[in-house]
Amino acid sequence: MISIGIIGAGNFSIKHIEAIRKLPNVQLKAICRRDPLALNQQKKTYGVEGYTDYKQLLEDPAIDAVLIATPHHLHATIAIAAARAGKHILLEKPMAATWQDCLAIQEACVKNNVKLMLGQVGQFTPAFVAARKCLESGNLGAIQMGRATSVSFWKHAERRDWHLTESTGGGYLLTVAIHQLDLLCTLIPSRVQRVYALISNHFHRDEVDDGGIIILKFKDGQQGSLHFSGFQHGVNQVDAELYGTQGMIKISYSQGAYLGKEQKWELLPDSYTENWMADALESEWKEFVRAIELDRLPEVSGKQGLYVMEVLFAALSSSATGKEVALPINLTSISN
Repeated sequence: MISIGIIGAGNFSIKHIEAIRKLPNVQLKAICRRDPLALNQQKKTYGVEGYTDYKQLLEDPAIDAVLIATPHHLHATIAIAAARAGKHILLEKPMAATWQDCLAIQEACVKNNVKLMLGQVGQFTPAFVAARKCLESGNLGAIQMGRATSVSFWKHAERRDWHLTESTGGGYLLTVAIHQLDLLCTLIPSRVQRVYALISNHFHRDEVDDGGIIILKFKDGQQGSLHFSGFQHGVNQVDAELYGTQGMIKISYSQGAYLGKEQKWELLPDSYTENWMADALESEWKEFVRAIELDRLPEVSGKQGLYVMEVLFAALSSSATGKEVALPINLTSISN
């Protein structure tokens, strides 16, 4: 039995709790959040221990692993402390608010021999899993290009103040569009070599971004693009397409994955479920627990997380300088 502690038990963590409670070999042991009233209510609802200080939760020897779902700028401090306490870590995206913090998290986890998995839940959606299986089968031939879109209502009722300031790692790219950047970096079978980006805030007067375009050039010649926007008035659109020499594939987390050949679209088997987010979270937790039990790297490892974050920070650097950025580069002076 794997005992879990949650640090940052806010709104989305409730979905994590629902996923945890479905697994027979996992138990929720404790939660931590700063709001004492909300904490007490959750303690009663779920019958778990509760803390307002994450350090107290980490001192509990009965807890094997933690979910860290705090504001982005707190990820590094808490993750490093968790690693030193010997806790395996499921860390919500983004990995951290600065490149230095990302490196420090990975170093602490390796040094203390704990599993680090990034919460890129999109990789566990039925649509993504089916698309990856199709790509790996060779049915599309050699992948040449990819396009991803992340367009959604940005300042909704649950948007937090820390999402809207640079010092706390806010912005649409770090908060939302990172999912689609991860998709491109994962499914295009090569490494990003060069990045060019135009990132700004078109729709709001906040200090952080709410839209942009990122162009990716891969080592083996593939090209990718990410268009993202946090609108005020519009319709959500989150999807991606990959183009191969023998066909194409369209991926929508909420609608499934479609294979395109000879002017026809075909829904891939098992790529659509009505409760896709709940299914994805359950699969994400299953993978995290399996990695702990089998003593292996999880699918979305710290190393993979570093790769995606390097691309992201390179994009921010490119936008700031107006120049194309080659990878790998020295990002030690770059934050968010």
